[in-house]
Parts: sequence; C-alpha cells; structure tokens
Amino acid sequence: MTRDFIKDNLTTIQKQVAAACTTAGRNTSEVTLLPVTKQQPIEKLHSLYALGERLFGENRVQDLNDKAALLPKDIQWHMIGGIQSNKARAVVQNASCIHSVDSMKLLERLNRVALEEEKCPAIFLQVNLTGEKSKGGFTEVELAEALEKAANSSGLNLSGLMTMGALVDNDEETRAVFRHLKNLRDSYSADYPQLKELSMGMSGDFSLAILEGATYVRVGSLILGARQY
Repeated sequence: MTRDFIKDNLTTIQKQVAAACTTAGRNTSEVTLLPVTKQQPIEKLHSLYALGERLFGENRVQDLNDKAALLPKDIQWHMIGGIQSNKARAVVQNASCIHSVDSMKLLERLNRVALEEEKCPAIFLQVNLTGEKSKGGFTEVELAEALEKAANSSGLNLSGLMTMGALVDNDEETRAVFRHLKNLRDSYSADYPQLKELSMGMSGDFSLAILEGATYVRVGSLILGARQY
C-alpha cells in the first residue's frame, strides 16, 4: 500500500515537472527531481528505493547518518539542510552533494575535512536573496568572494548555486527570486564555467523554479506524504 501511494505521488510530480519543462521550452533531462526524506520513516525510503530512485535529499545531519547506514550503498545522498561546522565530517562521509554551503567558515571546514577523508563532494553555494533572517546563505555581495574560495578548494567540486523562494503567496515575487539566482549564475559563468547547477524550488513552488531555470528541485511531502516525526 505504501509503495503504491508513493508510486502514484512520484508519477504525479514527474508529470508536473515535465509539464513545467514543456511550458519553459526545456528538455526534462535538464531537471533533476530530488526526493526529500526529511522526517520520513525508513520504510518509506525503502519503497522509494524499490521504485528506482537513487537520489535522496536529507536536511538533518543525524538523520542522514542514520538513514545512510540502513539503506543500500548505491544511494547518492544530497545534504540540503543547515550544517554546523562540527558536523561537517559526517556530511562529507555520507553525502555526494551538499546544497547548503552558507558561510566561509563552513566552506573552509568542508574543504579541510574532504581532503582528510579523500572525498570530493559536489557543493552548491546557498544564496539568500530574500533578506529573511530565518534563511541562511551568502548575500549577493558576499558571493563573489565565496565563489573564488570555493573554486580554489581542492577538496570540493563547485557545481552550482542554491536558494529558497520568499515566504509569500505571490508567484511573481517567487519567480523573481529564482530568476535572480539564474542571472547571478549566468553572470559568473565566464569566470566559473563549472557553475552549471541551480538548486531551487520545493514542494510549493518547484514548477515556478523550473520556469526560471532550476536544474534541481527538492520535493518531499508531495511524494512521501506528511512528515512523521
């Protein structure tokens, strides 16, 4: 029953992603759907795996560690939540991609730990474009220095930028934030050609993010149902 529920939800979201791509004149291959496992029981993750999914997004370091230990090793874990510097090693050990690099301190710590662990995770620099204090991330002004630092961090693979939309019920304002991130990415692309990815859009606004150029959309409850802890 659980697997059928998740399968139906996953199919619905995949169709919505495809529809948004069609509207935007984009190929569906340009957008990766990242199922988010935040506060979901391990049984649902097994069902997601059985349906062929191999990319899982997690926002808590301890949950990432626990779930990675219990699930098949061919899953690629993406860390999408805030990371305290003292948890950097656990993230590097388990995550192939980190979407939430939001400070120079964390960037330096991740690079040092990655070199020690002989890992090279992909990273996205998180950019706060709404000014909301509840959201982490570099400001637009800080981004230039962070990009230079990240590009010269030999333990990390600079891959893209990440942001979250504004907490408003206004599609145009939400799209403007996503469009701004894409424009930032494009403005730096000559200096940083590796900066190809845009992680933006969640359950409530992923279609809008796709219209504005998202390459990763992070969707949780619409696939797996209500959070359970």
